[in-house]
Amino acid sequence: ARVMDGAGAPRLIIQHGASPHDYALRPSEASALAQADLIFQIGDALTPWLGNALAKLAPKAQVVTLLTAPGTRALPFRESAVFGVEEDEGHDHDHDHDHDHDHDHDHDHDHDHDNDEHHDQDNGHEQEHGHGDAHDHDHEGVDPHAWLDPENGKIWLTAIADALSEADPQNAPLYAANAAAGAAEIDKATAQISAQLAPLQQTRFVVFH
Repeated sequence: ARVMDGAGAPRLIIQHGASPHDYALRPSEASALAQADLIFQIGDALTPWLGNALAKLAPKAQVVTLLTAPGTRALPFRESAVFGVEEDEGHDHDHDHDHDHDHDHDHDHDHDHDNDEHHDQDNGHEQEHGHGDAHDHDHEGVDPHAWLDPENGKIWLTAIADALSEADPQNAPLYAANAAAGAAEIDKATAQISAQLAPLQQTRFVVFH
């Protein structure tokens, strides 16, 4: 959405508060995918069901997988509650998270930028897959929650701008400017948070997720 500001808005496939790990597409969402020619996703590790949907509904669409964007810093899954300690192979880890991010969006050929990203559930029928939902998925390979690293966010802004510019050259300068502005906003927020946390550098803490 930040990159498309001024040219249009992405359409979401999974709305805020729903789980991306195990999601059933609504007919309207399936239709949106079928009409898309440019789709952005985090990766199969976050939305394992999406690959089959894309193969069936949008076989000709260009799919940009952000986890594989050059420069992305990815971490392996960590099972241990204490980072750096040998993992407990029998440990179950609840995945309670709020995916408030730019995932899986599509871009229409008429350039009205009616894109699809983590998406549009009706207000009266939201899935209860947000906080408190335990996801028992395979904890091997790369942790897909890579947007939590601010540097990845900046890299992905550029990747999104590049893909949009290729599909819509007329608005390429706008996409590049928006990506640069978004990166500057991330830098500013990172500096502010770092300053706030500086007095707590040696403090131990427990993370929710």
